[in-house]
Amino acid sequence: DKNSILQQFKELDFHNTVVKVTPAKFLKKYDNVIKNKSILRARAWLKIQDGCNNFCTYCKVPYVRGPARSRLIDDILQEVSNLENSGIKEVVLLGINLGTYGEDLLPGKANLSKLISLINNFKGIKRIRLSSIELVNINNELLDTFGKCSKLCHHLHIPLQSGDDKILKLMNRPYNTSIFGKKIFQLKKKIPNIAITSDIMVGFPGEDNESFNNTYKFIRKMCFSKIHIFKYSNREKCLAILMPNEVDNEIKKERSKKLINLSSELFYNFRNKYLGLDVDVLVEDEIKDKEGRVYSRGITDNYIKVIIPDLIGKRGEIVKVQLNKIYSDYIISSV
Repeated sequence: DKNSILQQFKELDFHNTVVKVTPAKFLKKYDNVIKNKSILRARAWLKIQDGCNNFCTYCKVPYVRGPARSRLIDDILQEVSNLENSGIKEVVLLGINLGTYGEDLLPGKANLSKLISLINNFKGIKRIRLSSIELVNINNELLDTFGKCSKLCHHLHIPLQSGDDKILKLMNRPYNTSIFGKKIFQLKKKIPNIAITSDIMVGFPGEDNESFNNTYKFIRKMCFSKIHIFKYSNREKCLAILMPNEVDNEIKKERSKKLINLSSELFYNFRNKYLGLDVDVLVEDEIKDKEGRVYSRGITDNYIKVIIPDLIGKRGEIVKVQLNKIYSDYIISSV
C-alpha cells in the first residue's frame, strides 16, 4: 500500500502536505448522460467506467478522475442497441480501469464478464473488444468468458510498466514478474491465437542498468505482440516525484530506443506467423493511392491491421482474406 512505499524513503519529509485529495463523497457518480462520440469507421468506442483506486506512484489519474465508478448496465445496453441500429459491427469497451467495472454497483448486479455476455446477445454486433485491462482483474470468470462469448476479440492490452520487481514495488503495481508471467502463460494456453500488447515505462526513479536489463529480458520472455514505450516524467501530486535516483534524460532516450527496436522485432514476429493463413477481417474504410487504385483497410479480431487491394463497397462487413505480405504496420492480403 501507499504507507509501505513511504517507509522506503524515511529520509524524506512527508509531514508537509503533498496532495489534497477530494473526499470521494463529494465526487459525482458516473455521468450516464454520455453520448458516444468515438465512432471509428465500422467500430465504436463505448465508455463504461471512469476513475481509479490504484494510486500507482507515477500516475495522477486517481486525483484527477476520482475513484472508480461504473456506468449503469441498462444505459450501456441501450447505447449498444443504438450503435447496432446505426450499423456498428464492433464495440470497444473503454474505461480508465476497465476491469473494475461493476465493483461500485450492487453486489452481484454487474461485472465485466456479465456485461460482455449481454452484449454478445446483440445479433448485429459481431465483435466485442476490450481496450485495456489490468492483470489483477483478469480472473477465471473472464477467462471462461472468452470460451463462452464467440464475439469477444482475442486481443488484450495489459500494462506491465516494468519487468523488474524492485521497480514494480516502487511503482506500487499490484503484482510482481512471477505473478504477471504466470497469468500471461495461462492466457496463451487458454487462447492460443491471442494478441497481448503492453505498456512499458523507462527511466522510473531508481531504474539502474540491472533493472532495465531485467525488463528487457522479461519483455522478450513474455513475447508480447507489441509494446508501447513511455519515458517517465515527473507529475504533480504523484509520490514518484519525491523519490531519489532520478534517471538522466539521455539514458531514458537510449533505453527507450532499445525497447522500440525490441517492439518492432516482436511485432514483426507475431504477424509473420499468420502469413499464408485465411482470416476474417472487419473492413473499416477505403483509401486511394496516387495512381487511383482502391484499397480497403480493416482489422482481424486479434488486431492485425490489414490492407485488401481492389475491394470496394464492403465497409462494415467481415470478409475472409489470405494474409500475404507484411507492409509497415499492415499486412497486405487477397480475397
